[in-house]
Amino acid sequence: MASRSYGHYCAVAKTLDLVGERWTLLLVRELLDGPKRYVDLLGGLVGVSTDMLAARLKTLEEAGIISRRTLPAPAASKVYELTPLGRELQPAMTELARFGMRLLGEQGDDDAFQIHWITPSLRAMFQPERAQALSLTVEFRVGADAMHARITDGALHTCPGHAADPDAVLTFADAATLAEIGRDPTASPTAVSTGRLHVRGKPDAVQATRELFGLNR
Repeated sequence: MASRSYGHYCAVAKTLDLVGERWTLLLVRELLDGPKRYVDLLGGLVGVSTDMLAARLKTLEEAGIISRRTLPAPAASKVYELTPLGRELQPAMTELARFGMRLLGEQGDDDAFQIHWITPSLRAMFQPERAQALSLTVEFRVGADAMHARITDGALHTCPGHAADPDAVLTFADAATLAEIGRDPTASPTAVSTGRLHVRGKPDAVQATRELFGLNR
C-alpha cells in the first residue's frame, strides 16, 4: 500500500505523512502499554483488517517508529514495540485524549470498548507534579473489566488486569462516566452520589488518588 504525502514543507504535515493514515495512531495507542504480539494488536484494534494492520506495521517499522523482536524462550513469540522515537509520540497521544474527552458523549450500542483504551485519558487526567515521592498502585474498573496503574516518583505506568494488592480502586459505571469526569472534574462528586463512580481503598491512598487525577475539584 503506497503511502501518500501532503507535499508540504511543514513539520505538522511531515508528521501526518507518517502517522496521519487511518489506524496508525491507534496502533501507537496499543503499543504505548508495552510490546504486543500481532494477534494482540489485531484483537485490540477492533475493526481493522489483517491486510491493513500488516501494512501499517510495515510502514512504521520502516520509519523507525516501531521494532520487532523475538521474546526469549519459552515464549519465543515475535512482538512489536515502540522505539525510543516512537515513544516520543506519547505526549501527543495524551493531548489528543484530552481534546477527545470533550467530544465523547454517551457510548452507542455499536461503539466497541476495551478498558486499556482509557490509558491516554488517564494520562491526560494525571497530575505528575502531585506524584513526586509517591509510590501507589491504583486499580481502575469499567464494568467488569480492570486495569491498574503503578505511580512511582511522578511517573504513571499502566498494566492490564487486576492489581495484586491495590492501594485504591476506582470503579466507573461505564466509559462515558470516565470521559465526563475527565472533561469536567467537578462532575466527580455527582458521579459518586449517583453510584456511577465508586472509590475505595486505604484512606491516604484514596485521597492521594483523588488529588493525582483531579477528582477533588
